[in-house]
Amino acid sequence: MPITPSSELLASLERHNQVFENLLQLIPAKYYLVQERNDDDVGSKYQKNKKKQVAPKQAIKEATRKARRDKLDPANNKTVLEIQKEAVGLTSASSKQKGKQKAGPESDDSDDPDVDMTDLSDGSGSDEDESSPPKPMQAQESISTLRSKLHARIDNLKRDRSAPTGEPGSRDELLEEQRRKRSLLRENRRQATRERKKKENKDKSKKGGVQDRDKGHSVKTQLIVPDPMPNGSGNNTTNVAFSSVPAAGGSSKAKKYTTVADPRSALNQLASRNEKLASMPTEKREAVEERSRWDKAEIRAEGGKVHDDAARLKKAAKRKEKEKLKSKVEWNKRKETLAASMAAKQKKRTDNIAQRNERRNDARKGIKPKAGKARPGFEGKRTFGGKKGAGKPGK
Repeated sequence: MPITPSSELLASLERHNQVFENLLQLIPAKYYLVQERNDDDVGSKYQKNKKKQVAPKQAIKEATRKARRDKLDPANNKTVLEIQKEAVGLTSASSKQKGKQKAGPESDDSDDPDVDMTDLSDGSGSDEDESSPPKPMQAQESISTLRSKLHARIDNLKRDRSAPTGEPGSRDELLEEQRRKRSLLRENRRQATRERKKKENKDKSKKGGVQDRDKGHSVKTQLIVPDPMPNGSGNNTTNVAFSSVPAAGGSSKAKKYTTVADPRSALNQLASRNEKLASMPTEKREAVEERSRWDKAEIRAEGGKVHDDAARLKKAAKRKEKEKLKSKVEWNKRKETLAASMAAKQKKRTDNIAQRNERRNDARKGIKPKAGKARPGFEGKRTFGGKKGAGKPGK
């Protein structure tokens, strides 16, 4: 790795310093530097009448005018950098003044005639120690040497923990590194899946063994396809039969004994199954019935439902027929009510149209409508407490 020359570093630092100074010039000094507070101004918030008691109004006006002039004076509007430079100059001047003040008392003490000779001898010895040349310090190692040592140390640590030598540099190395990581993740996922499936199979096999033990001696079922016999008499290989593990999506047994939702159709389906069983030979029918009983028990144990009870299916069919009949009666009543309401509305509409036409014809012929029966009270009267024609205006 190449080392940057000191001249370039210095130029870069100067550029950065110039940028920061330009930014500092934009900030007003009163917002950047801490203002020194006077003790008299501390309680100005709570002592509002103090100025009236201490200074007269004329003095306050003159002070205000002077403060305004000082505020508008360009010599007082200094930037942050100028104020900092002045502060640095003041601190350097004060340090020089303190040095002179310390040197003065020492010279006065040397002119004192009562000074002991032992003090002079000690002072001369210290001067000789100070005038002696300083011993050279141990030469520091270069930056390149230190950097090489650091890299060597890092490589050793990586080698100890079997880490890769470094970050891949080229594009091919990056792609290779990504492929390696993806393959490692895939392998980890596959391993986890295999472990999980192995555990599930182990649990299910244990559960199946317990169920087989509880069942006891079962009748041997007739196989559709006979098992192949081992060839040769010298075959001592042990035949191991594994129990079938049902898939997670559902059991084939449950699908086999599933019936339709309609009770009447389920009865027909059950009747066809019974007829099919009745047509089988006796031994085969008994074996099939035994196997179906175990299958149904297993389905019910897993939480499934098997609708194979003819009496319950008949009751469900009868109940459904009653519900249909009740719904039909309610629907007919609703239709009758709707028809009656529509007829009443239509009759009212025709009556209103006939009355409107009759009033229009009477008005065309000049026939006045008959006055209805007056209601009690003062409705229709033009005056209150007077004669009938008192309310009419005079002609």
